[in-house]
Amino acid sequence: MDDIDKKILNILQENDKTQYQRIAKQLDLGASTVHYRIKKLIKNGIITNFSAIIDPEKVGYATSAVIGLNVDPLKMHDIARQLTTHDEVQLVTTSSGDHDIILNILSKDGKHLWRFINEHIKPIDGVEKKIHVSTYLDIYKRTNMINLKSDGEAITDQDLG
Repeated sequence: MDDIDKKILNILQENDKTQYQRIAKQLDLGASTVHYRIKKLIKNGIITNFSAIIDPEKVGYATSAVIGLNVDPLKMHDIARQLTTHDEVQLVTTSSGDHDIILNILSKDGKHLWRFINEHIKPIDGVEKKIHVSTYLDIYKRTNMINLKSDGEAITDQDLG
C-alpha cells in the first residue's frame, strides 16, 4: 500500500459513494487507475465493506453501553463468539484489562438493555455474575475512520488527540 492508496482510502472513508472520476481528478490520476487500486484494496482485504453509517439515536436506539465481563478463561473464546450473534452487539473483543470480554451494545432504552443482559448474557455458562455496565450519556465523537498518513508525513501529538 503506497501513498496514493492511502489518499484513496481517506477519500472513501469520508464518503464511500465518491465517484472514481472525482477521486481521480482530486489525485491527478486516471479513473481506471483508481478503479484498479480500489479493486486491489478490496482483494487484499484492506477495504472490507462499503456501508452507510447511521446515527443510532435517530433510528430508535437511545441507549449505548459498554459492558465488561469476566469469564471462565477456558470458555472465553466460545462466549465471545456466542455474543457476536446478537444484533444489539456492535463490538465484541477480548481484553487484557480489567475485564476478559468487552462489548458495545445498542438498545432502545435502559429497560431493553437490562432485559438483554438478563436474557442473553447472564445465562451464558462461564460468565461471572458481576457484570460491569456503563451507559454512554453524551457522545461527542463516533467514527470508524482511520486517518492514514502518507509515508512522508509523521503522525504528530495533535494527530493522536
